[in-house]
Amino acid sequence: MNKDKRPNYVEYTLLAGVGTQLAVSIFVGFGVGYWLDKWLGTRPVFMVVFLLLGVAAGFLNVYRTVRKGMNSGTGPDDRR
Repeated sequence: MNKDKRPNYVEYTLLAGVGTQLAVSIFVGFGVGYWLDKWLGTRPVFMVVFLLLGVAAGFLNVYRTVRKGMNSGTGPDDRR
């Protein structure tokens, strides 16, 4: 197989990790907020707040990972 046509598994692993980080951040934020609302007997105030914090944390992780990947030169044009 030609070296240029081989799939770059590092990129696939990075993408899978980014998706997992985003999903876990959102799920943890939702879970913590849900637990706090249940424990304190409040309406879904904490659930919404922590869900939004989870979304923000997830996107921040995605941004950092993508930026780190761009700076390290692991793009498709850098396979040599």
